[in-house]
Amino acid sequence: MRGSIATLGVLAAACSGGGASDAGYCGLDGGAYLVQPCAKLSDYGLVSIQDGGIVMAPSVVPYDLNTPLFSDYAVKVRGVYVPPGTSATYDPVNAFTFPTGTILIKSFGFAADLAEPGQDITWVETRFMINTGDAGWKPVTYVWDGGDATAEYGGQVVPLTWIDVDGGVVDTDYLIPTANQCKQCHDLNEVTTPIGPKARQLNKSFAYATGSENELSHWTAAGILTGAPDPSQAPVLPVWNDPTTGTVAQRARAYLEGNCAHCHNAGGFAYTTGLFLYASETDPTAYGICKPPVAAGPATGGHQFDIVPGDPADSIIPYRMASDVPAIAMPEIGRSVVDVAGNALVTEWIAEMDGGCP
Repeated sequence: MRGSIATLGVLAAACSGGGASDAGYCGLDGGAYLVQPCAKLSDYGLVSIQDGGIVMAPSVVPYDLNTPLFSDYAVKVRGVYVPPGTSATYDPVNAFTFPTGTILIKSFGFAADLAEPGQDITWVETRFMINTGDAGWKPVTYVWDGGDATAEYGGQVVPLTWIDVDGGVVDTDYLIPTANQCKQCHDLNEVTTPIGPKARQLNKSFAYATGSENELSHWTAAGILTGAPDPSQAPVLPVWNDPTTGTVAQRARAYLEGNCAHCHNAGGFAYTTGLFLYASETDPTAYGICKPPVAAGPATGGHQFDIVPGDPADSIIPYRMASDVPAIAMPEIGRSVVDVAGNALVTEWIAEMDGGCP
């Protein structure tokens, strides 16, 4: 990785209230991590870097999502640790119900050259979401420095440099969020909750070490999920950039769910906007068609409606997606550069619509 990314080892992150435990042994045995997260990522024995890649322990089940959140072109590696003898409970709509002690793991890295996304990756952070039981889900971020990562608090802006797919140099500031910023995305009806592990996001094939298998089936066979139906009977979210999985409209709405619906839903941070972006939303006005914004200002770009059918250039949603200005850009956090392909998909969807707004 080029430029000032070499300084990442001294940068801090915060996605948790309270400090990490650094007194004596901290690990999975005994459950001390449920009260106070460990100071070092290595204390858990779940995640390490080997030969430049993230490696997870056999007790961690890796997974991926059909349409994940865009995060400045970050490479992400996900996994879930479920305590032995316990399992999550399937839900057809919401995130699964996980047992106390579960740790959802997501590591973020950046390739030096986006044309070779699997090579020369600098790993920046590994985020944990820990189900502490009565105290709920607790997020904590570990920042990598050499062979280990340290729990850090007080969110930071990290300077990054990479080469884009066209060969240009990109310099940007990557945000490692504060505790309140974590809640902005993860709070549902004011309760911190996972976002990704839902049936429609996990109903996909994953290349495990033992071969490719549907994730719902694999989790069931591994004993960490109960109650799941055959994948053919479970919901599935289209893969936003795979035309074989859905129409332009279906994939655009999947993209908006993966990137926006964690805030834009009836129980989310942006509920007052009345703009609800789950792909299952059936009210056209609720998902933006000819819907006026609840507040004016530069974020509207002078446009009157979130989506004007047939006219993406006069629609607020693609206008905000195409901006990297903090007062305008959507999502508000989680990205500092524009997802060109994602914006192009949503623009295409709107351009295909018939009609207009009165």
